[in-house]
Amino acid sequence: MDLLQLKYFQVVARTEHMTKAARELQIAQPALSVTIARLEEDLGVPLFDRQNRRIVLNPYGRAFLRRVDTALAALGEGRQELADLAGMEYGILSIATTFLDEDFSKMIGSFVSRHPSMRFRIRQLSEDKTKLQLLTAGEVDFGFINQTVQGPDIASVALLSEELLLAAPPGHPFGGCRTVSLSDLAPESFVLLKEGHSIRKRCDELFEKAGFFPKVVCECDEIGAIRNLVHAGLGISFLPEPSSQAAAFPLTFVKNKELTYRNTLFLAWNEKRYLSKAALKFREYVVRYYT
Repeated sequence: MDLLQLKYFQVVARTEHMTKAARELQIAQPALSVTIARLEEDLGVPLFDRQNRRIVLNPYGRAFLRRVDTALAALGEGRQELADLAGMEYGILSIATTFLDEDFSKMIGSFVSRHPSMRFRIRQLSEDKTKLQLLTAGEVDFGFINQTVQGPDIASVALLSEELLLAAPPGHPFGGCRTVSLSDLAPESFVLLKEGHSIRKRCDELFEKAGFFPKVVCECDEIGAIRNLVHAGLGISFLPEPSSQAAAFPLTFVKNKELTYRNTLFLAWNEKRYLSKAALKFREYVVRYYT
């Protein structure tokens, strides 16, 4: 048993999918399957139940995962602590976020320009649930999430709050309306975030409330992509209120009288895990940048 096997097992256990895990680890799927099989042989018990093409953690796997998470997190914290003691203030920061838009890039770029020795490992994930799992397991230092954090070990700070508005392309009939009712949206085509994102969940709740299933013509990972497609006339959407980043793609934003929702962005971290000097400096900078 070696550390590489444990790291591979941790990712496979989280995704419960060999292909996704291999893609995330950037290795060939057959090599990953062999590694997991050898680990199970070494332990003497199976860690997963094979169900056709799916794999699911069994009781042995769940018990072992708890120990692996603890061990790998402790080793990572030990490395960070030694680096701090040796005076190496700058290291690698691991971040989970949904959006890699212009605002996020400017924030990261501004920090790196002040601390050029800093290196980042950024994971783009659509579901806040997955980000919180990574924080709990100690696989990332920070998560940018769009929901109120619930968990005994996870702390967070609100960075910004934006009102969600109806966005339509320039010249759309909605542009002449001061407010729009949800029932008016039934005939429209929609460009939405992919399922699992907190904003998409809120949109689905609104559609259910209005009593219709939306005609979704495209699902995206990025707010910026949605903005571009709406501007091109592919459909309408619900987007955060306009900011400086929207200037290049002007849209028609309309209040919805049945929509009372603000999207809040949080920075979250695991307060039970060791945060390096670099992580503390980054957290301080992010809060100052957004507030």
